[in-house]
Amino acid sequence: MKRFGFFAATAIVAASLTAAGAGIATAAPQVDPLAPGPHKVAEASYHLGDDALRPDAFPWPVELTGHVYYPEKPAVSAYPVVVFLHGRHATCMSSTVPTPRLAWPCPAGYQPIPSHRGYDYLGRQLAGHGYAVISISANGINGNDALDANSGQRARGELVLKHLDLWNEWRTKPGGPVPVSVTRSFDFDRIGLMGHSRGGEGVVNAVEQNALREKPYRLRALLPLAATDFERRIPVGITMATLQPDCDGDVSDLQGVHYYDDGRYYVRTDRATRNNVTVLGANHNFFNTNWSPSSGLPGAVDDWRGGQGDPNSSCHPSKATRLTEQQQRNVGIAYINGFFRHYLGGEKALAPLWRGAAGPPASVAPATVNVSYHPPSASGQRLDVNREDGYRDINTLGGKVVATGVKQIACGGPNPGEFASCLSKPGTRTSEPHRGWGRSGVLAARTTWAATGGTVTNEVPAPHGDVAKYAAVQFRAGVDFSDPANAAGQPQDLRIVLTDAAGKTASVKASEHGKALAYPLQGGQNDVLPRMHLNQVRVPLSAFAGVDLTKITSVALALDVNPTGALAVSDLVFTD
Repeated sequence: MKRFGFFAATAIVAASLTAAGAGIATAAPQVDPLAPGPHKVAEASYHLGDDALRPDAFPWPVELTGHVYYPEKPAVSAYPVVVFLHGRHATCMSSTVPTPRLAWPCPAGYQPIPSHRGYDYLGRQLAGHGYAVISISANGINGNDALDANSGQRARGELVLKHLDLWNEWRTKPGGPVPVSVTRSFDFDRIGLMGHSRGGEGVVNAVEQNALREKPYRLRALLPLAATDFERRIPVGITMATLQPDCDGDVSDLQGVHYYDDGRYYVRTDRATRNNVTVLGANHNFFNTNWSPSSGLPGAVDDWRGGQGDPNSSCHPSKATRLTEQQQRNVGIAYINGFFRHYLGGEKALAPLWRGAAGPPASVAPATVNVSYHPPSASGQRLDVNREDGYRDINTLGGKVVATGVKQIACGGPNPGEFASCLSKPGTRTSEPHRGWGRSGVLAARTTWAATGGTVTNEVPAPHGDVAKYAAVQFRAGVDFSDPANAAGQPQDLRIVLTDAAGKTASVKASEHGKALAYPLQGGQNDVLPRMHLNQVRVPLSAFAGVDLTKITSVALALDVNPTGALAVSDLVFTD
């Protein structure tokens, strides 16, 4: 199986900030990520020409255009830098012709659609917290990427780095849109990248190209948002979060989740943290205001079936489960800006949000957001008990796996012909986004029970039995919506049981610590729903009273809460 990866040999160049969130997570975030920051924000635009850059091997020159948001006053301490890159969208609009064009440069009578300004709300809020945010235009690539063998992805990466080159020069020399007295406060030792849709794959390419430079930039944090992953690259050595909108009608197979899934165990010595964020009721376009219907701009639509899908779907705008434009942007502020504030800026108070130890903040209600957290094992933050990587009788620690009263088979993985579907009725790329569909993906254990009382017990060998230094035990699980063993519309549940060397046990219900096992949202005709998401179940070790955490001998999943059930289970770990 061929996999594409990078940074295995350059982890120092792209060092992660995993230490920024170190420490035991509390029950809830200590700060509201939507609260405005203390800085007064200034902003400026720049445009160096529609054909100012000719990316290597790209068929047409492209623009160098951007908008910067920054704290008005020079910093006492430096401002981290974050670059935003939008995705593929119509490029040109006319005041007399209602249909937008996908072309570059724009023909006579048309003007560029300012897709890069669709993140004003993110840029301004993040700048208020002490960041320099640069949102760049990629219309020239969008207009001609159909002529490129790589769909413009490498050109997008080159575009990101060119803008960083400009700003690096403007830090010391006049000529930029911001006074040098301010730009010298831009911290080029702490740079983060966010890319939306094809821009998500573009920033992944930027990280790869940067590592090959003689003097690479200090790229510290990467966020592909509703991203494509055409080339199945695996970013390692850089702190990363992917974000998947459940009602995405554009990148409808949620292929951006592969950046998280494929890299979990790709490099044993990887010291970077990974997160995956799934937002129920969110679509593709509403994260960008200029792609959203309220903007009134040509080409701005609700991408979930054009907003005209089956009214019975949970994604239909009439349903309470569907987020409005503003509700979705509140999620964007909390989880896009919150990611950079935690991992790039070191705000430890946001750690519970990113470990999945706290639910969504009240300010993003009514959104349901599920976070998966994968810290590095190389730094001692994670102890893998069972990766569910196809060895059913022996777990990752070398302990026995004993299934009693349940049936388990390996499911998912890279090749549909090698392992079964994790659904009772084989799914598709849309309904099973965590399958590899040809490369990597997640191997899981399809676990079914037909009577109360079954257990799956993972032995923990004595050399690994001291887990007291960890904060939680966690695993990922998906509810099979196609199996009648799960009652339609009802959450699944189970108990996590720890046993120590003295034979003492303690158990905690998964439902007491979140809604990860909720029944998946249902769709209508020709819909993107339902989907099997592998959501994280995380239980703090402090909840297991009466057992000796220095001498744990087993971790069990007791399937005795509901009489029947069908789950896919993976990634059983102890973690910080």
